[in-house]
Amino acid sequence: MTKFLNTCYDAIRKQEQAIPRTIDIVDETAAAIIEGKGKIVLIGCGDSYAVADYGRWAFLSVGLNALFVSPDEIDYLHLDKDSVVIGITASGRSLATIEALKIAKSKGAAVVVLTDNQNGAASQEVDYVWVTKSGVETYNTSPSAPTTSAMTYLLAVSSQIDVEFDVSLHQSIKQLKDIGKPMMVWAEKEGVAISQITSPNVPIYLISEGPNYIAAQIGMMKFNEYSILKGYTANREDFRHHYNLSINDNENAVLITGNPADSSDDIYMNVLKNKLKMRAYHLHTDERLGLRHSLTQVIPNTIALQMAAYHSVLRFDPNKESFKLPHAEAFKIY
Repeated sequence: MTKFLNTCYDAIRKQEQAIPRTIDIVDETAAAIIEGKGKIVLIGCGDSYAVADYGRWAFLSVGLNALFVSPDEIDYLHLDKDSVVIGITASGRSLATIEALKIAKSKGAAVVVLTDNQNGAASQEVDYVWVTKSGVETYNTSPSAPTTSAMTYLLAVSSQIDVEFDVSLHQSIKQLKDIGKPMMVWAEKEGVAISQITSPNVPIYLISEGPNYIAAQIGMMKFNEYSILKGYTANREDFRHHYNLSINDNENAVLITGNPADSSDDIYMNVLKNKLKMRAYHLHTDERLGLRHSLTQVIPNTIALQMAAYHSVLRFDPNKESFKLPHAEAFKIY
């Protein structure tokens, strides 16, 4: 075991405390910034791009007009004083996100940064700063706790919006706050099980839809960051239509759904395993965790996929000292 891998694992484990800490700091003042606005745009890079997509689902679920784009796409949007742009950057140093926030502000939009580092450069460019509490000591590793902390923050903000009271959402957020340890035990068990179907240089397809597609995106990024095997995301319906030429026997697939699972999931898994001859696993949040709302189920599914990528590294490259070539260095993104 290397210092690098220890740091990565520690960041995953920190989610047990990071998620409830983050829920505790969100109040109605954050919701007041976006409530009643005509357009809410979420932006981010890498894991934060997936978080922006999650925020879109959270805000749409409570009746807000929300969308997400890559920071470089901000110029394509009409923005004005009735718009809010939320830039997500755990480290507060993403150059593309900072530049997009500047552009949004020049167009008259209110700008917010959601960050784990309130002293980052992004905080100097915005009207409002939302701060998560991941507890990590470095952002130069595989993101995990800052990612789900940001997801949790956006979910908690959505629950503060003054719309018809969603009992399931509020109960599930309260439950999410209280189940840190059993959630991590479940996620690691699932992650180990998924790692057992992986092989070096054999692709893994992460298949989902709706909010759980964010879990698939983040899982794909974790597998790719460690460079043991390639991760691909696929929308559940799109996979049925357009992946016929890319699949070989014994490639890997994880179907990611909410709970309860239904008969359509069983049919899908049967096709993956028996017709496409894939080594497939069905990941769906354990109902014993008590998370009834679909948006809250995404978070433990995300952690399970973080664990799956990590445990695949332990199987095949336990002496790994660093990323193959961090994109942060290759593309100068910070």
